[in-house]
Amino acid sequence: MKQKILIVEDDADTRRALSIRIESAGFEVVAAADSLQAMALAQRERPALILLDLGLPGGNGFTVLQRLGQRAALESVPVIVLSGRDADATRERALKAGAAAFLSKPVEAADLLACIREHLSAAPDPAAEKSDLPRILVVEDDADTRKGLAIRLRASGFDVGIAEDALAAMRSAIERRPDVILLDLGLPAGDGFVVLERMKLHPKLSTIPVVVLSARDPEVNRPRALAAGAREFLQKPADNDDLLAAIRRTLEAPADEGSPLIGS
Repeated sequence: MKQKILIVEDDADTRRALSIRIESAGFEVVAAADSLQAMALAQRERPALILLDLGLPGGNGFTVLQRLGQRAALESVPVIVLSGRDADATRERALKAGAAAFLSKPVEAADLLACIREHLSAAPDPAAEKSDLPRILVVEDDADTRKGLAIRLRASGFDVGIAEDALAAMRSAIERRPDVILLDLGLPAGDGFVVLERMKLHPKLSTIPVVVLSARDPEVNRPRALAAGAREFLQKPADNDDLLAAIRRTLEAPADEGSPLIGS
């Protein structure tokens, strides 16, 4: 079965061109010309991904992002914003509003399709969602470290998701709703402090506890990370027992204990 993409774009020529590109890549396409039609189609068609323009009649793209986040059946659908607006002024706002990615118009077909495939491949596995295991999201840019942590945590009885940069971290956190995030500080596309700040501002992520695992100087970065909302700070390389103990303390701690929760 083909994966379904919802294109939300008010310009008919752009909408047609995007549909042709995406359908030729093997996807099924449904299209909306304004925000009201976008919400109706999203609820009826349940797309695997939404490609969203910001300048729309009947409420702009930020209105659509807000409404999607308010509906349980749609809140985990990845949204790629594709906009001709000034990227410096709107990218951060779109990501904070829940977008998984931001692309500027005009976009190369190869770049657009690569972004779509990346976010579809990161969509949550329905079988994993049914797991009763505690969910850990590992945010780490080094592939070997990421793989090693995932192996150790899975062997210890956790359901593990991974993200390699700040943007993927936000997307995965929205999609997977982990019980704990294990966060490196040195990340592409915004460091770990950027992730903490974005989570603090996101209504659906602000209470997820974070354990920072970093090679940075703890004397400088531990107090800063805790002040930013992290529950624990561990320095790399962390002993396996210390790592598991920190994660379990975080899972077991009531929301009002320990370091301030993100968003508190």
